[in-house]
Amino acid sequence: MADWRPVTHEPWPAPEAPISHREQTLESSTGRTLRAHLVLFDSRRYRLAVLDLGPELAPTSAWLERLRAAGLLAAVNGGFFHADGQPLGLVIAEGRSLSRFETVKPLSGVLYDDGRGIHLERRARFQSRPGIDALIQSGPYLVERGQAVRGLSTQDVSRRTFIATDWRRHWILGATRDGLTLAELAEALATPGALAPWPVERALNLDGGSSTGFLFDPGEGRAPIELRARRPVRNLVGVRAR
Repeated sequence: MADWRPVTHEPWPAPEAPISHREQTLESSTGRTLRAHLVLFDSRRYRLAVLDLGPELAPTSAWLERLRAAGLLAAVNGGFFHADGQPLGLVIAEGRSLSRFETVKPLSGVLYDDGRGIHLERRARFQSRPGIDALIQSGPYLVERGQAVRGLSTQDVSRRTFIATDWRRHWILGATRDGLTLAELAEALATPGALAPWPVERALNLDGGSSTGFLFDPGEGRAPIELRARRPVRNLVGVRAR
């Protein structure tokens, strides 16, 4: 088990701040460095959106145009997909269902927005209902009830994409610039002050590896902040103002 400590010493944005970007650097007791792009937001002011890029799998160079056209302020790559571009697990994008709900083991979590708020639940507890206009099935769960989930892989070292929350109103979409295992990411997320200014109550892994990408559009003529995915992806999980 690795212990993580922040190398970044700038103060975190205030909890009541609007959507913001943070680049956080951590070091582990095992010598691993973790650099992550994070976008922090409050679900009272912002909604979650899923943007479908189509089975042709749009490259990162197309993200900014698609993001702005959809009114999104930030996005990361979303769920897993098959070699032919079809989503793995249920995806609802802009109110349209694109695939079917699946019970394969890796897809342990359901992330969705029903207009009343953002939800992150275990697959077995999810119940479909009217009003859900953005949904991604993904996994594995990384943090639950404030603790790193046991049994996560300690072998595959890859870039990672994730979403985390204090299960009140604070959320983070994140993508790492460095490779690490799922177990290491879970430990970092569960470490107070490492990847969030508040205790992470639950967190979910999204499609990672060569799909890992991040985009934050600060607006006002400023250059977008991005981490380019190394291959085209099927969909994005993004944030828009309510």
